[in-house]
Formats: sequence, C-alpha cells, structure tokens
Amino acid sequence: MADLFYPSLCLVCGKCLVRGEKYLCSHCLADFPFADEAYSASDQVLEVFDHVSRPQCLYALFYYNKYSPYRKLIYAVKYLSYRKLGRYLGRLLGERMKGKCQADCIVPVPLHKKRERKRGFNQAHEIACGVSEVLGIEILDDVVVRIKNNVSQAGKNAVERQQNVEDIFKLRDVQKIAGRHVLLLDDVITTGATLRSCLQVLAEAGNVTFSLGCLGKTL
Repeated sequence: MADLFYPSLCLVCGKCLVRGEKYLCSHCLADFPFADEAYSASDQVLEVFDHVSRPQCLYALFYYNKYSPYRKLIYAVKYLSYRKLGRYLGRLLGERMKGKCQADCIVPVPLHKKRERKRGFNQAHEIACGVSEVLGIEILDDVVVRIKNNVSQAGKNAVERQQNVEDIFKLRDVQKIAGRHVLLLDDVITTGATLRSCLQVLAEAGNVTFSLGCLGKTL
C-alpha cells in the first residue's frame, strides 16, 4: 500500500522505480557516467599533491558535473540524509576497487563536530562503510579530527579553496596509521584542496602510503 501511494522514485530522473530497482532506474543505471578505473601517481590529476603525501592511486565512481542530473546523488547523500544511498554508492565504488586497491585501512575525511551534529552523520563515513563491506578492510574514523569549522568550498576558486582548508585537521592517533597504506575517502574531489590538507596531516605519522577514493570526480 505504501508503494502504491508513495512510490519510490529514481533519484536521477524522477521516474517511478519498478520491482528490483533501487535508487536508480534501469535506464539511468545503464547511462551511469562511470569514471576511469583509476588514476595513478603519474597522472596530472594527482600532481597537485605534495611529494611526501602524494597518493599512489585515485579511485572515483563517476564523473561529477554540476549540470548533470547525477549530481543529485551527492546532494541526496549530503543534504537529504540518504545514509543508505551513501553506503550503496560506497559498495559500487568498492566493487571497482576490488583486486586493485592495496590499502589496509580506510580513513573517511572528518567533518567538524558541529557540522556532523547538525547533519546527523558524516557522509564520508557512510561511503567508507560501503567500501569496507566490499574490500573487508577496517575503518579508522578517530585518527584525524577536524578542528576548524570552515565554510563550504562551493563557489570558491582554487586559491580560495586552499586558503579555506589550511590547518583545519589535527592528527590524533599516530600509532594506528604509522607505516600503513591509508585509503582516504570523501564524497567529491574538485581541486583536491581538502584532501591535500588532510593527507599532509596524516603523513606526519611517518612512513604512510596513500590512496584516494571518492564518489564523484569533477571533469
């Protein structure tokens, strides 16, 4: 009865979902803008990171375009509290990384405690849970904290984005990540400013190897 009066809709095109479909209709899933398998450290997209903290690989689920209807997936996870969608997309990302990613732990990019309390959850953690289900590696969500509640990066240019994320993270538990291969996860990567700031702090633990994962990679 609930499905009859309140049918589930595709989050991309808005059409009613049929039995067996989840979040996306078959047509939108078939047209899903999947990203390349992975970017390596030699690719230009990773050259913006410092040599010490430069990731070995970047894994992205799809190409993010603010004019594409698929941007609604990110919006739903971040602002409409679609936590299960975050885990679902995380599992899709994990499947693309299976057999390729050599990381032995996952660190979701932390939110400031005030923003997480207001939102009710950290979307990066939900994505990490989905990836962890597929790859079977542990999540370390307490090794780094966000100590500044900086404003959103939306609408800022590359220089402003970098200035906005300076000194916003603090390493809290060196022992847990020293000498390990960390997969740092976030929802979207644009200029990489937030991830770069977090990587620099994690690198302070010493002898840490990095990979990056995200749902959306801007073109």
